[in-house]
Amino acid sequence: MALSAATTRDPRVPGQREFLVAAGETIYQGSMVMIVSGYAKVGADTAGGRFAGIALKTVDNSAGSDGDKKVVVNMPDSFDCSASGAAQATWVGVKVYLVDDDTVALAATTTNDVLVGICEEVTSSTKVRVLPAVA
Repeated sequence: MALSAATTRDPRVPGQREFLVAAGETIYQGSMVMIVSGYAKVGADTAGGRFAGIALKTVDNSAGSDGDKKVVVNMPDSFDCSASGAAQATWVGVKVYLVDDDTVALAATTTNDVLVGICEEVTSSTKVRVLPAVA
């Protein structure tokens, strides 16, 4: 139905989103967060997961039920994270996937290929910078 008077919207900060946290999860500030079955979980190589962003604050729902807490995540332009065996020639410009809430890897080394984004820079063999995939 079209508006017939002024209304107030609930805008969010660009790049930030809120998700309900799954039961039993503690998501630490700076963690890569994924969505599985509609709830936020720490990033992992988990079937059916979808990368959601980086947690802005720690949220402890370890004693709670699904949805008892919310986590605010940011989808930055790019971010750094851990890797193993990263090399300029084989990583830059290539898709990277979740290993855990701090680590990405190439597709051949993960089971479920939860896409995080594209590696834009290798800063060392253990650190890369990622352009996140837009969900």
